[in-house]
Amino acid sequence: MAIESYAFVIPAYNPDENLLALVERIVKNTNFPIFIIDDGSKEDTQYIFQAIEEEYSLNKQVILIKHAINLGKGAALKTIFNYILTTYPQIKGIVTLDSDGQHKVEDALKVLKILEKNSNNQDILVLGYRTFSKDIPLKSYIGNNISKFIYKLILGRDFKDTQTGLRGLSSNFMKKCLSIKSNRFEFETEQLALATKEHIKIIETPIETIYIEGNKSTSFRPLVDSFKIYFVLFRYALSSVTTALVDFIIFTISLSFGFNVFWSNMIARTVSIGVQYTLLDKYVFYSNTKFLNFFLFAAYVYIMGIISASSQIAAIEFLNFPVLAAKVIIEGILFFVNFAFLRLFIFNNKGS
Repeated sequence: MAIESYAFVIPAYNPDENLLALVERIVKNTNFPIFIIDDGSKEDTQYIFQAIEEEYSLNKQVILIKHAINLGKGAALKTIFNYILTTYPQIKGIVTLDSDGQHKVEDALKVLKILEKNSNNQDILVLGYRTFSKDIPLKSYIGNNISKFIYKLILGRDFKDTQTGLRGLSSNFMKKCLSIKSNRFEFETEQLALATKEHIKIIETPIETIYIEGNKSTSFRPLVDSFKIYFVLFRYALSSVTTALVDFIIFTISLSFGFNVFWSNMIARTVSIGVQYTLLDKYVFYSNTKFLNFFLFAAYVYIMGIISASSQIAAIEFLNFPVLAAKVIIEGILFFVNFAFLRLFIFNNKGS
C-alpha cells in the first residue's frame, strides 16, 4: 500500500452476484484497497463472501470484515471507518459504494479523483448525484424529491441527490462521522447534517445509476427509514407542541382576565419565548448559538406574534371563526414558515 493512499468501502447486507462483479471491476481498474463488510447477512448469501475470500485470499487488496448480526448500514460504515483510521493511518480518504451494482466503477474513480485533487483540504465530502429521469423507479423519484424539499427546509441547503450511496470522505471527516449516533440508513442523512453544521467542503458531481429490476434489491424501508431520516423535523414538531401548550394555556388565562385577542397573544408569546428558544437551540438544531441570537429570536417571535394575532382577529371578525379555533388554525399554518426561517437565519451556526 502506498505511503499516501485511498480506499473503497462497500457495506453489504444479503448481497448477490453484483457484489462479485463490482469487486472484480474495481480490482481491474485500481490498486487501492477495498474494504467490504458483511453486515450480518443471511446464511443463504454467505457464498458470496466465501467466493470473495477464495478469489482474493492471496490478494491483500481486498479486506473482508464481518458483523455477527445485522447492525445497519450506518453501523457497518462506522466499523470500517474506525478500522481504517486505527489500522491504516496512511489512507487519506475513502469512496463508499453500494453493494448492489448500481454504481459504475468509472463514477467511483471520478469521485476518487476529486478527493485526490482536494487532498490539501482536511475536511471534504464528495457526493455523486444521480440525474433523475422519468424512467427511474417511482419510489426513488418521489423519495428523492421529497427528501430534497425536507433537507432544504431542515438544513437550509440544496442537495441534488440526498440518498446517494456513492460518496467520497476525507479521513478527517470520517473521524467526525464516528460521533454520529444513527446506525442505519439515517446515518447518511446525519452525514449531510454534520457536514453542513461543520461547514465541511461539499462537492457534488454527476454520476450514472443503474436501477436493477426496479431497485427491488435495496434494503431501504421507505416508511420506517423515512421517519428516521426526518426525525429532526419531528423534534421540531415536538418542541413546537410543548411551546404551543404553554402558549395556549397562557393565552386562555389572559383571555379569562379580560385581555383582548391581540394582547393575550403577546402575553403568551412573552411567557413561552424562553421555553421555545431553549428547546430549539439545545434539542432540535444543536446550534449553541450566541447570546445575540436570543434577541433576534425574540424580535422574530414578536413580529410573528403580531402577524398571527392580526390574522386571528381577521378570521374571527370576517370569517366568524371561534376564538380558540382561529388560534389553532393560524398557528398551524405558520408552523413550517417558522421552521424554515429559524433554520436559515437564527440557528444556522454561521460564525459560531
